[in-house]
Amino acid sequence: MNDTSTSALDGKNGPKYNAMIFEAISTLKDANGSDISAIANFIEERQEAPPNFRRLLSSRLRRLVSQGKLEKVRNCYKIRKETSIGVKTPTPKQKDARLRPPRNSALMASREIVEEASITAAYRIAEAENKSFLAAEAFKEAERVSKMAEDTDALLQLVKEIYERCSRGEIVLLA
Repeated sequence: MNDTSTSALDGKNGPKYNAMIFEAISTLKDANGSDISAIANFIEERQEAPPNFRRLLSSRLRRLVSQGKLEKVRNCYKIRKETSIGVKTPTPKQKDARLRPPRNSALMASREIVEEASITAAYRIAEAENKSFLAAEAFKEAERVSKMAEDTDALLQLVKEIYERCSRGEIVLLA
């Protein structure tokens, strides 16, 4: 089973998260740089984050530092002055622009929505399976308690019968 949440900051989503990291650092405008908690809080306020988001964010920050796009100073991250925040796209020549098929942004957005919906559905299925398991365990426990109650009731009836027979003198207890 693939864990889609582990790839949320990697692969094709990397540039999206890079942009969010750059946005967080530039918006926070801390002269000494922004620490990982401030960056994470900024992003989590604006995006739904996977459960292991902070670990993935830390990995992404290390990668950006190794690529020379961020500078790490005393556990704080700053954008290097020579780094452009925007996505670098070469300006196509007139011929190149005519040869490329137009991108269908609606199709790309639809694909992202489908991927997000499938991730959400997978989480909800896992939650439902967990709740089903817990309900089955609770039912087993209820059956066990019910059996204990029946056994206790039978034992109580036996004790009552012995008490009545002792009261009538049919059974004599020796101490």
